[in-house]
Amino acid sequence: MKKIFTALSLTALAFCLMFGDEMVIAQDTLDVAPGYETLNLAVEGDTLAGGVPANPNRVYRLQRGGFYLLNGTIRGIGVSLRIVAAKGDGPKPVLVSTADEAGNSPRYFRPGVDAEWRGLYLSGIDNLGNQVEDNAFRCDKKNGKYIIDDCYVDGDAQSVVRMNAEGQKLFITNCIFANSYLLADPNNGRFVDTRGNTQDTIFIQNSTFFNSSTDPLRSGGGIIKNFFMDHCTMVMTAGNNGEFDVDRAINCVFTNNLLFDFGYEGRSLWSVDSTGEVAVPIDSLRAPNLATDDQRTFTVKNNVMGWSPEVKAWIQSKDSLDFYRFIDATAEQFIATFPNMVAEDNIYEDVVFSDGPERTKLLAYMEHRFNDNYANNNNPDFRLDRNGVGTLIDNPQTFGPPADDYNFDYATTFAAYTHAMGGFPVGDLNWFPDKKAQWETWVTNVEFGSKAHPTEFHLAQNYPNPFNPSTTIAYGLNKQVTVTLAIYNVLGQKVRTLVNHQPQAAGSYVAKWDGRNDAGMLVPSGMYVYRLDAGDRVLARKMLLMK
Repeated sequence: MKKIFTALSLTALAFCLMFGDEMVIAQDTLDVAPGYETLNLAVEGDTLAGGVPANPNRVYRLQRGGFYLLNGTIRGIGVSLRIVAAKGDGPKPVLVSTADEAGNSPRYFRPGVDAEWRGLYLSGIDNLGNQVEDNAFRCDKKNGKYIIDDCYVDGDAQSVVRMNAEGQKLFITNCIFANSYLLADPNNGRFVDTRGNTQDTIFIQNSTFFNSSTDPLRSGGGIIKNFFMDHCTMVMTAGNNGEFDVDRAINCVFTNNLLFDFGYEGRSLWSVDSTGEVAVPIDSLRAPNLATDDQRTFTVKNNVMGWSPEVKAWIQSKDSLDFYRFIDATAEQFIATFPNMVAEDNIYEDVVFSDGPERTKLLAYMEHRFNDNYANNNNPDFRLDRNGVGTLIDNPQTFGPPADDYNFDYATTFAAYTHAMGGFPVGDLNWFPDKKAQWETWVTNVEFGSKAHPTEFHLAQNYPNPFNPSTTIAYGLNKQVTVTLAIYNVLGQKVRTLVNHQPQAAGSYVAKWDGRNDAGMLVPSGMYVYRLDAGDRVLARKMLLMK
């Protein structure tokens, strides 16, 4: 069985890149009072002459349960923009875009700096009850790093996150993104859009996405160097001709996800035995300066796909439609050709959520689109919102997460409940708090949990992987042998020797590599192989250095 990345690798990557050196420097917290343009003024006023930030490490802290009305897009200053909710169990701070004199309401954020948002609710409906300008987060910095954690973003007219410059790192964790669509053009309505740029990393874990009209991730023919999506729940997403646009990813990990009513408008019959209209496509990279196809890694495993009775019956009633699949014939060819590509343990099961969304409005939208040949004429609204939609003055209770919001947990009797790696539930583990607590312990200890003498010779996946600037390699010996542990580049040239022909007793060992060669020089980004020679046994694994 092929094994490319583990759940441990995913979580390690998140901590490695989300909490790098710049995240642990001293911070100055500014408490921002709720109200009209208070957050705009706090950010804009936090500068010295010439636009120099008064405190480049500022954190803007918002009051739980407070309403923040934005008067214009927040762009950030200095080197970073950090906006977080105050600690506690109260409701998330609610951000509402306010319309100008012409009735236009601006998007929320367009940072030309690194940015971090935690614990916030962003409304896709402005103070007058109209849809806000698209892209709640339009990220403009080349090579920028963007963290969105524990946020609820409700509604977007194009894409919740738009990666507007190349080389960016995006981390989405513990979030809910809902109602991404534009009725006048449902080809808009996704969650992440890379705008065709070559992006460094997109990491999405333990998050829920529901009700969108097109592909959840659009790359527009661009390249994603590292795409990781793990333990996410997607419900009523992808609509027509939707997919995760990762066909030109260099390293792709798609594991432990629950896709429910994915591609709800159906898959054209012409492509059932060919290509297209699948969850995870694979195509040739066509960028030898970055990697060749044999150097790429794809892992699509332990996922579950299913449909509600209403959507399943609707698709089955159309002679020209069929259901989406995980991969297509082209992807199967790549997987059969390249040993670093694998799709396995993906199953189909129609789970039932404990309090899932109703389908009445969605079915009316689907039927209209089908009968109109997807021409986008007078599409009926299919927004899901138990609070309803209103103006801030007349209906303030319509803003913020509903008290009786949807619940996407499901019964323990479904196969999905134990189908994820480690025997955990598939999908966003935030719907299973007890299981998430166990999972957090499991991913910490899965590779390095035992210090007892191993019963077999083994070489663990390096931790973290990908890494920057250093990584740890663990291995086990079941008897005393002479050991050599060395690093090689993809051309087979030895780069570094970590353990040089050293006798070692049976036991567990850890070696660290700092990304330097034997001459003490830093090596470039790329794929490397670490090889363990122990007596007459040899094991090797790949790892990825990212800078």
